[in-house]
Amino acid sequence: MEEAAGSNPAEPTINTYPLNGIRARGHNMLTMDPVVKRKSVRKYEMTPLSDAVINELKDFVGSIELPFPGKFGYTVLGKTEYDKRSGGMFNISAPHYLMFFGDKEDDNVLRNVGFAGELACLKLADMGIGTCWLGGPKSKETLEDMGYVICICFGTPLEEFRKSESEADRKSLKEIAEGYTTETEDMLKCVRLAPSARNLQPWFFKFEGNKVHVFRMKTGGVLSKLALFKMLQKIDIGIAISHFSIVKKFTAENEPQDGNGTYECTLKF
Repeated sequence: MEEAAGSNPAEPTINTYPLNGIRARGHNMLTMDPVVKRKSVRKYEMTPLSDAVINELKDFVGSIELPFPGKFGYTVLGKTEYDKRSGGMFNISAPHYLMFFGDKEDDNVLRNVGFAGELACLKLADMGIGTCWLGGPKSKETLEDMGYVICICFGTPLEEFRKSESEADRKSLKEIAEGYTTETEDMLKCVRLAPSARNLQPWFFKFEGNKVHVFRMKTGGVLSKLALFKMLQKIDIGIAISHFSIVKKFTAENEPQDGNGTYECTLKF
């Protein structure tokens, strides 16, 4: 099995793709095009993608500068390998699965998984490859000393990509933020298109000058009491922040304060 673990992002090897949580980030790899295009694809051609595409994906994930401290690992499994040790609710049949591993009790790890995983989804969408986050399935797969967290299935889609923002069922800007200006509204338009568990969009962005304080709103009713659902919504915060990163460089800081939900972090831009 090809592996990935958190160590030094500057020195990837053939079989190990390191990740190391850092505070400052500055990639300019993606644009708004795949943000609009990307959607959760649930039907795929089962022909495997080429080794070159898989390796490009691994190299891409290994190159991402993470906003939070927090070690995690990842690997890519084919369907046969995946089916041997994984499965469960809301599973989707696809030729490949990007698996993430780490400490599910560490909020920084969960935010980093969401951040890196969603950028991988956008990268793949840009290549014409479909993806879908899978929060329901379980897996006995482990990586070094890390347990399974979540995975993303991907492959050649049998569904069309999204053609415009209007096709996305999302909350209005006023429902997910306050204090934004004409300039920061553009950032929010990108965040607004981020996917989330059950499409509940639990994030709230409170703008204050050159900062935005990020909160996790209580959504989901009785589901919000489930440990799995709480974990997925923390991953959702990382997903939303990855969309923010497409249009604005930032440094993640910790400035706890009151707001619309549970305080997660502050992004200084």
